[in-house]
Amino acid sequence: MTKKTLLFAAILACASTLGWSQKKEYGYKVTVEFDEPIKDQTIYLAHYFGKGLPTIYKLDSAKVINGRKAEFQRKDSILGGLHLVMYEQNSRFFHLLLDNGYKVSAKVDTSGKAHFTQNQINKDFELVEEKMLVIQKDKAKLREDYKNASSKEDSTRIDAAFKELVAKEKAIRREYAAKNKGNLMAKIFDAMDAPDLPTDTRYLEDGVTVDSLYPLMYYKQHFWDKFDFTDNRLVKTSLLDGRLGEYFNNLVYPIPDSINYEMDKLLAKAEPAKEIYKYILHWLGNWTHENKMMGVDASFVYLVENYYGKGKAFWLDSAAVAKYLDRAGKIAPNVVGNPAPRLVLQNLATLQDVDVTQATKSRYTIIAFWSADCGHCMEEMPKVVDLYNKILKKMDVQVISVPLMVKGGDDIRKIYEEWGVNDWITLVDYHNKKEYRELYDAYATPVIYVLDRDKIIVGKKLGSSSILPVIEHDIEVKNKKAAKP
Repeated sequence: MTKKTLLFAAILACASTLGWSQKKEYGYKVTVEFDEPIKDQTIYLAHYFGKGLPTIYKLDSAKVINGRKAEFQRKDSILGGLHLVMYEQNSRFFHLLLDNGYKVSAKVDTSGKAHFTQNQINKDFELVEEKMLVIQKDKAKLREDYKNASSKEDSTRIDAAFKELVAKEKAIRREYAAKNKGNLMAKIFDAMDAPDLPTDTRYLEDGVTVDSLYPLMYYKQHFWDKFDFTDNRLVKTSLLDGRLGEYFNNLVYPIPDSINYEMDKLLAKAEPAKEIYKYILHWLGNWTHENKMMGVDASFVYLVENYYGKGKAFWLDSAAVAKYLDRAGKIAPNVVGNPAPRLVLQNLATLQDVDVTQATKSRYTIIAFWSADCGHCMEEMPKVVDLYNKILKKMDVQVISVPLMVKGGDDIRKIYEEWGVNDWITLVDYHNKKEYRELYDAYATPVIYVLDRDKIIVGKKLGSSSILPVIEHDIEVKNKKAAKP
C-alpha cells in the first residue's frame, strides 16, 4: 500500500470516527393515511409560531390520492417544532413533531385520532397525548363538580383533586424529559415546565415575621430554569407567547426599571438563537407599546433606543425601524417622571397665549384633552367633574380642560353648565397648530395627565377612577422621601 493510499485510509478512518462520513438529513417525509375517505383534494401541513390556535402558518401541501393517502416531502432544511396536519377544509387536524430528517407515518382513524407507525418521537408523543387526554377529561369533570359544589368541604376536596391532576400532568412530562434528554419533545416539555412552589416557611430578618412573598419570588426566580433559549425550535410551538405573558404580566413589578432589567436579561439569554431572540424582542415591543398600565410606555422608549435603534432588530428594514423610532420619539417627552412638555394654547375667554406648564401653581394639576364628539369623553369627563367637586378641589388640585374640535365657546360653556364646571382653566388650540398631539401623545381622546407642583408628570393617560389613586400614591412617596434623614 502506497503512502498516499495509507494517508487517504487514515483520513477516512478519522472522518468516520468523528461522524463526518454521515451525511446530515434535511427536510422531512410525512405520510398520512385515512381509515375512511375524505373529500379534500389537498391537505396542509402547518406550524405554530409562539402562539396557540388559531395562529398557525401553512408550511406545505399534499395531494390526496383516492381520498385516503397523502404525502408531504421536503429535502431542504427546516426549523423543527410542533406541527399539525389539517384536513376536511381545515376544520380538523392532528398534531405531530417535525424536525430535519424525520420520516413520519400516521394513520387517522374515523374519530380523527392519529396513530403513528413510524418515527419513535411521534409514537412517544401519541402515548403521552393519550394520557393527557384522560387527565383533561377528569379535569373537565372536576370543573363541573366545582360549579355544583354545595359545601366548602366539597369545594376543598375538588380543589385538592384538581391539584393532584395538575401534578400528574407535570410528572408525566418530567419523567419523559428526564429519560429523553435533548430530544425535541423533551425540550418542549422542559420549556413549558413551571417550577414547583416551595413548601418550607421562610422568615424576614426579624426571624419572626413570615416572608409571605417568598413562594412568589422563588417561582419568578426559577420560571425560566428549564427553557433552552439557545434552541430555535421552541419558537415553532404554541407556548412562548403564553410564558412571556405570564412572566411580564404577573411576575415582573410594573415599573420601568424592573421591566427594563427583565427585558435585558431575557434578550441576553436569547441572543444566541436568532428566532427565539426575534420573537421575544418583537413581543416585548408590542407589549410595552400596547400596555395600558401607566408608565410602561417608558420601557417601550427604552427598548427602541437600546435595541431597535441600535440595529438589533435585524429582521426589519430601515423604514420599519424608522416607524419605531418615530413612535418612541413622540412618547419620550411625556413619560412619567419627566417634566411636562411646554405647550402654548389659548385661553377660551381671552384667546391669550397660555403655557400649560405655567397656568397653575396648585399642588397638582390635571390636564384633560377631550372632545365633544367623543362618546367615551362624554362618559369620563362628568366623572372627573364629580371627583373634582367632591375631593380633588379640597386637595389643592386644579384642572386644565383642553376641549378639542371646538365649534365655539358657547358650546363649551353649555357643556360646562350641564357638568357643573365653574372654576376650571379652559385652553383651546385656537390657531389649530395641533402641537398637543405629539407633545402629549394626544392622538385619541380622552387623554388625562396629572402633574405635581413642579410640573413633573406623575400620571398619564388616566381614567377617572385612577386619578385619585395616582395622586395619593405620589403624596405617599413624597412624604416618605421627606421623612428620610
